[in-house]
Amino acid sequence: MAKRLPSPYRLAHAAYGLHAALERHLHDTLLELDLTIALSDAVWQLDPALGPVSRRELADRLRCDPSNVTYLVDRLERRRLVTRAPTSSDRRVRALSLTPAGIDVRDRLIATIAQSSMFNALTHAQQRQLAELLERCVDP
Repeated sequence: MAKRLPSPYRLAHAAYGLHAALERHLHDTLLELDLTIALSDAVWQLDPALGPVSRRELADRLRCDPSNVTYLVDRLERRRLVTRAPTSSDRRVRALSLTPAGIDVRDRLIATIAQSSMFNALTHAQQRQLAELLERCVDP
């Protein structure tokens, strides 16, 4: 019989398993949308409810260098998923926001995860509880 892992290790194992499962469930949608994980992360972080963000803010959300964000935004802009516009407070800074097509792509990513079969085995109460626990982990 295998030795049972201590709780923190079980939690780490389960969290990584969830991460991997999410990527597997997104795989087909990413192929259909012709997006990489990095591009989908950028789209995900450009939440229209939070308003436009600077390149630096997006880099902070993605935990990457702003030069990487420039590359991602260039690709998303060519596909007409993102726009850049001067901010009213500093005309040198460009505010990034999703276009209507970008919002549709973001909604599709969210729907893919929300409707994922990996959550079907959970009751609505368990789904709500899991969401609350994950929210506490992500934003303590």
